[in-house]
Amino acid sequence: MKTIAFFNNKGGVGKTSLVYHLSSMYADLGLNVVAADLDPQANLTSMFLEDERLEALWADGGHKQTIYGAFQPLLDGTGDVAAPHIEDVAPGLSLVAGDLTLSAAEEELSGQWPDCLDRKPRAFRVLSGMWRILMAAGKDVGADLVLIDVGPGRRRRCGHPAGPGSVFPARAAQSWAYPAPLARGVERAAGSPS
Repeated sequence: MKTIAFFNNKGGVGKTSLVYHLSSMYADLGLNVVAADLDPQANLTSMFLEDERLEALWADGGHKQTIYGAFQPLLDGTGDVAAPHIEDVAPGLSLVAGDLTLSAAEEELSGQWPDCLDRKPRAFRVLSGMWRILMAAGKDVGADLVLIDVGPGRRRRCGHPAGPGSVFPARAAQSWAYPAPLARGVERAAGSPS
């Protein structure tokens, strides 16, 4: 399973649109894809799901079927990450739904970096939590590819949810910036020759 995170410090550069279209494209090519919405604006989720489903996901007091719901037991200190809920969007395309409440976790996430330096186990569990949730989601659906929409500036505060694979979209008026090894990985994920 390959993972690719789409990240840029600036908003409005096309990360969400790119993840949305690539997810659909790869699913159309026959890959089993998980799109993960780690942006607290949750626009990727709102692009994939109908309003009625969004209202059910984000009902007052309940976030069990979103990325925040899977992360919440760890944040609350009541356990480790929970099994993620996976929305079936289309054949070969699944979604780990975003949540507006995810922004409430940012202070906790950023506060864990110094504790990692002190080798505190909880800090490592918190900072690896998103990664572990996404790996569980990918495994549950047999994903070939996990595409991750990361909100502006979240990489620095939340850790890197995709390991070595990242795409850094530039301004919309510029071309997309792909590191060479990643471009080859994207081609391979789509089944193109390298």
